[in-house]
Amino acid sequence: MVQNTEDVNSPLLLPITVYNSEQPHLFMAHQRTIDSLLCMPHTLESKVEMLAEFRRTFNDNQEILAQIDNFENTYHSNAAVQWYTRDSFVWRTINQALRSSNVDAMFKLRYILTDLYDHLKESYQQTHQSLWKTKLETYYRGQLMSSEEFDIFKSLHGNIISINTFLSTTASMQIALMYAGEYNENSDLVSVVFSIETNSQALVRPYASISHYSMFQDEEETLFAMGSVFRIGNIRQLLDADNVWVIHLITISEDDYRFDVTHLETE
Repeated sequence: MVQNTEDVNSPLLLPITVYNSEQPHLFMAHQRTIDSLLCMPHTLESKVEMLAEFRRTFNDNQEILAQIDNFENTYHSNAAVQWYTRDSFVWRTINQALRSSNVDAMFKLRYILTDLYDHLKESYQQTHQSLWKTKLETYYRGQLMSSEEFDIFKSLHGNIISINTFLSTTASMQIALMYAGEYNENSDLVSVVFSIETNSQALVRPYASISHYSMFQDEEETLFAMGSVFRIGNIRQLLDADNVWVIHLITISEDDYRFDVTHLETE
């Protein structure tokens, strides 16, 4: 999973946008920005702008600039996931743009962002849309977070959030626990596992297994698209690991999502 290289100095290791009834349009604007980027056509101009953004970001690193040259000569849309799951300039640049909600950088990266999103969408449709009944699945994501960030999540119980980045998860609780780290009473960090409950009939953004594309095939990795929307459910300590907290996230349908937003806007 690509989450292991995230910057621990970031204010929020899992960057989110929270639905706020007092400022609902901020949440909606973030979703619309993503939708707008995804509607833009693949053009030579958008590819050139993407490459320029990569080179601008790493203009003083000759080794990475050589990697970007190789990327320019070999990249094709079907390879987006392979490039993203490497600990490379692709992941770093995309993650930096999405976690900071830098619309200008996101626009310049629209070429590969669209490739990533389309891959997840197509894979999801192949896996789920042929089902005649609802399919329920659970995925996990383990990480350390500051006590301040953990308190923020506790205060948001029951709220709707969207996750700004692509979200790397695993089908294995044991693997997630490895990423959650070990408890240290002298540290300000909290061991957390996100338990993500999905419903094939209740989804705003796609997700798909990328194990066969990922460099970490044994981790049973599933990637959720940027802007995925969840409701924060129960937050509790793991019974057989007292120092690990479980934060439940539940996917919601677009109808539920629209209803909640409309309902709260009229209160």
